[in-house]
Amino acid sequence: MNQSGANRPPRPRRTSAETTCVVVGHGVMGQMQQAKLAELGVRTVAVVDPRRAGTVLASGVPVLGSLDEVRTPRSVDLWSICTPTAAHTAVFRQIGRLAPEADVIVEKPVCVPGEVPEMCRLLDAHRGRVSVDEHYLSSAVPEAAAEAVLSVPGARVTRVVVEMTKHRGPDSARGRFEDRALGALGYEGPHLLGVLDALGRRLGVSLTPACRVVCAFHGRWGADGSPPQDGAEVSYRTATGCEVVLHTSLVGRPRRPAQPSIPYGSRRRHRVLRIEATDRNDRVWKVIGAFAPADGRDRNEGTLTVVRDGLPLAPPRTLYDDPLGRHLRRILRYFAGAAPNPAPAHHCIGHVALLHQWLLSARPAAPRGDAVRPAA
Repeated sequence: MNQSGANRPPRPRRTSAETTCVVVGHGVMGQMQQAKLAELGVRTVAVVDPRRAGTVLASGVPVLGSLDEVRTPRSVDLWSICTPTAAHTAVFRQIGRLAPEADVIVEKPVCVPGEVPEMCRLLDAHRGRVSVDEHYLSSAVPEAAAEAVLSVPGARVTRVVVEMTKHRGPDSARGRFEDRALGALGYEGPHLLGVLDALGRRLGVSLTPACRVVCAFHGRWGADGSPPQDGAEVSYRTATGCEVVLHTSLVGRPRRPAQPSIPYGSRRRHRVLRIEATDRNDRVWKVIGAFAPADGRDRNEGTLTVVRDGLPLAPPRTLYDDPLGRHLRRILRYFAGAAPNPAPAHHCIGHVALLHQWLLSARPAAPRGDAVRPAA
């Protein structure tokens, strides 16, 4: 198995200043990735986006209508796939045809569930390196939270809650894509699992389900079986008995009733990691990490609060947290042969499969004789 370049011999190292890039898809994430890559010294030589074909960005970068218009594609070092999820597999297939040894970043989720087998075949055949932009794997919040838990003598983690709530209404009104395959779990679901992954690695424990998972979507199911877009919550227990709760709302409804809702048009986010643990003396500890931008703080500022038996040990500590920039830096080091892959594509495809499994468990049964056709 190729594992997307993992078994290739080390290539000569290059500096990020020498790296050229083509960004495929120039919506919100495409623009954010291009800007962050530029900060890291990567030069975007073209953007591919049929909606803006024939235009030129303020930076002088041409916008093309298709990948076939990219000049000398084999000379491009890095391709970044930032299209809607349903197009990821087709775009990756085209890149493999045009530049089979190129390094590729794929925005999360890697692909839609129905295309997992094909995407795996394409990944195995690709001779370049591939990494996924699941940037919460590189967030400072789960790292700092795990360190706080590990500093407690005899700590036993009993509960983990990860929540990502915002109001996506304005995005939808502007025509931002809808994930008809995974619904609400297609947007923040990979982030929720990325946080769990990062936390579990740091704590040295598995946070995967060991029993039946309860998954509930918020909103209406489509007549074609497409899942609701409003929100979802997943809960289960791990092999150690730890309770895990994953919550996302795209209509601004936080999990805790005491937390104020996020109104339409607000750019406020409520993204929180809560860990509960007991120590060897049965004291109860809570470690609460707020992802950037924490309420009232700068864009790259999160916080960490440690509570013992209901009392904060100190005021919230400010964390510098730029998950996207930090993650892309780690990816570039991997592409240069200087570090391990921070988000292997096959591993992140496992996230897609898990989210799809949870979705199927939540799908309402169709009336007898009226089968529901799953969304693509």
